[in-house]
Amino acid sequence: MDIYNEELGYIMWRVTNNWQKLMKQELQEVDLTHVQFALLRSCHSLNERGGSPGATQIQIAHDSFMDPMMASEVLRTLEKKGYVNRVPHPQDTRAKLIRLTESGANVMERANQIVLEADKTFFSKLEPELEGFIKQLRLLMR
Repeated sequence: MDIYNEELGYIMWRVTNNWQKLMKQELQEVDLTHVQFALLRSCHSLNERGGSPGATQIQIAHDSFMDPMMASEVLRTLEKKGYVNRVPHPQDTRAKLIRLTESGANVMERANQIVLEADKTFFSKLEPELEGFIKQLRLLMR
């Protein structure tokens, strides 16, 4: 038996890789990476919560727990795909507000369904202890 395969960090890394591999595979249906989906979802969520006509790149990066430079690159890709657009910020002339386009909202909704279904399948192996597992994971998020 390889003792390194029993280390908690290694097990967590393997599980995370398996989950990310599944997400990549499933999101191919809508031509999104998991990072692109996360940013679309954050953009949508910020707009819904704030009732504003957009969110800044920094707000989106912060909401999705992503590096702002990485978020900037991915948002540019999403803009090229026609899923987001940038409009001038009404108070800050240096900033732009990022909004989902109609096609961006549609692809985000479909991708969200795909991700929820993939999560349900992936984590079903943990039933009936799934709720407790989620509570335990939340402790590590703090």
